[in-house]
Amino acid sequence: MKKYTVGFIFNPSFSKVLLVRKKRPDWQKGKLNGIGGRIEKGEKSITCMTREVFEETGLQTKENDWAYVCKIKTPENFVDFYALIHRGKPHHASTTTDEKVGWFDVRKLPNNTLNNLHWLIPLAIGKIKHDEFKACLVNYRYDDQK
Repeated sequence: MKKYTVGFIFNPSFSKVLLVRKKRPDWQKGKLNGIGGRIEKGEKSITCMTREVFEETGLQTKENDWAYVCKIKTPENFVDFYALIHRGKPHHASTTTDEKVGWFDVRKLPNNTLNNLHWLIPLAIGKIKHDEFKACLVNYRYDDQK
């Protein structure tokens, strides 16, 4: 089973979120997603989160800065989602790979945003702004019987 992390980085007013325009994998090409990537063998999920954010944006974060939001499980993989408030200048986050990062209006996410981000981003805001829940688990199923 493949394991991944995705992080949502918000400005202090929660009006903007930092997203990346994906070039890979193919099913995400051209879509906006949170910052993240594959968990390496022997690596903790939260360690992957801080590493991926640094690699993709240049932002240095600490493991205890992140709030754990939820886990999404599919038959093939799982993804841990985290959230963070960025208290620095917006330009401190910059593109450091071939996948461009940028700040987007939380209330007007572009049409090319991955579909589940339309509910995951408000969930992440609820977690870090109001600490409304400990964490959640979402199980996706894929079958032809829908």
